[in-house]
Amino acid sequence: MRKAITTIIVLLCTITVSLAASVEKAVLLNQHGLTIDAKRELIDVIFQDGSTPIDQAKAYYLLGNIAFAEDKIKVALNSWNYLVEKYPKSDEAMLVGDRITELSEIVISNSKESIDNAIARSYLKNAEFWSKRDSDVFQIDPVRIPQMEAALKWYNKAIAEFRNSNVARIAYNGKLHTILASKAFNLNTSFSIAEPFFDEHVSFLVETFGHFEREYPDAPTLQAFRYQIGQAYWLHHLKMFEDKYYVKMFEDKYEDKYLDLGKIWFEKIIQKAGPNDSFYRDLAQRRLENLKPR
Repeated sequence: MRKAITTIIVLLCTITVSLAASVEKAVLLNQHGLTIDAKRELIDVIFQDGSTPIDQAKAYYLLGNIAFAEDKIKVALNSWNYLVEKYPKSDEAMLVGDRITELSEIVISNSKESIDNAIARSYLKNAEFWSKRDSDVFQIDPVRIPQMEAALKWYNKAIAEFRNSNVARIAYNGKLHTILASKAFNLNTSFSIAEPFFDEHVSFLVETFGHFEREYPDAPTLQAFRYQIGQAYWLHHLKMFEDKYYVKMFEDKYEDKYLDLGKIWFEKIIQKAGPNDSFYRDLAQRRLENLKPR
């Protein structure tokens, strides 16, 4: 009897082992194009009893890799963020640490984020209508309506009423994008209004960015906006320098002030990035090395 019981226990253990999810199986499934099964296997690894931290770290890492390959960047970032948060000393966390920062810089500003609050959603939707001239239902003629002013009104409401929240951070991103879309930063703007018009708007852009940076010092889009500001100064410098009438008229007073201001912002990107390589650090370095001299 005792021998029979022992045999049954051994058999049950064998069945349990055979049913247990494994990273190796997930890798094999993924290699053969069974991506859905591979993801399910990895999720089982994370939640099954007896799964080791080593296997769970590998599972989070591979889930992120699969999502990234499927161009689901936010899902990949979430998986890797879980990995770094739960298993910061794992080999996999070391692999994705810098990659998380770089991907966040590039994609978060363009991604759609979920907003639970209905009022907040309405503010952002109103702002986006004027910012993008988009409507799901009605045709609205925006002629002679100050669209940037209308968009900024709703972004400002979201920032003021939902301060220090995800809503306000998204609103800041929208507000900065809207300012950057202004004709003040359009290379085709006529020179009769270019300099004062540009100075006014770039000051507003820098001021808005300053508020954003102070309230959200860890926002992943900061480097992207720093580059946009530096680029705005640099392109305006090129535009004014290439206008021979302007240079001839002010040649005694002409200074490369816009080029110098652009350099400051590119250098700030490199300073903020520190020794770690990233997309915007590399981009700023390349721009600094290829600025057209006067």
